[in-house]
Amino acid sequence: MTRPDPLLAWAAFEARDRAKDGQFVGAVKTTGIYCKPSCPARHPKREHVEFFATAADARAAGYRACLRCRPDEVGRDREAVARAVQIIEETEEVPRLDALAAAVGYAPHHFQRLFTRDMGVSPAAYARALRARRAEEHLDEDKPVTEAIYDAGYAAPADFTPTRRNGSA
Repeated sequence: MTRPDPLLAWAAFEARDRAKDGQFVGAVKTTGIYCKPSCPARHPKREHVEFFATAADARAAGYRACLRCRPDEVGRDREAVARAVQIIEETEEVPRLDALAAAVGYAPHHFQRLFTRDMGVSPAAYARALRARRAEEHLDEDKPVTEAIYDAGYAAPADFTPTRRNGSA
């Protein structure tokens, strides 16, 4: 693979741009460590950094992974969140955080942070919004209200009422 543009890569490092994680890594010559662009560690001097397209390229050049940002796990985090979204979308009930985290191989508190970071809402909020959207779709199909509510995964019409009052459906 070709190396990333050093100016753009450095700008991503300075901004700690999470969107660039997985696209390239930066390696610090003085420490022998490579990091992802969003690494929270202190920035090295620009002249001590070189950029690689992949972590494998950095390892081949003799660098080792940062223990703080764990650049080799970037894809793993995204895959876990994507798998959790799939699980949430396939179930009708709001899954428990501990069960969801166990299904994707993370501790509940850590998974909550990952999911919220990537999706912008907690797993429970995502599931509630999805269920409310399903109810709206069923109501648009001209189904009776109670049937639409049950089809969306609510246990009782009373469970749907607070969602409607808050306007979050």
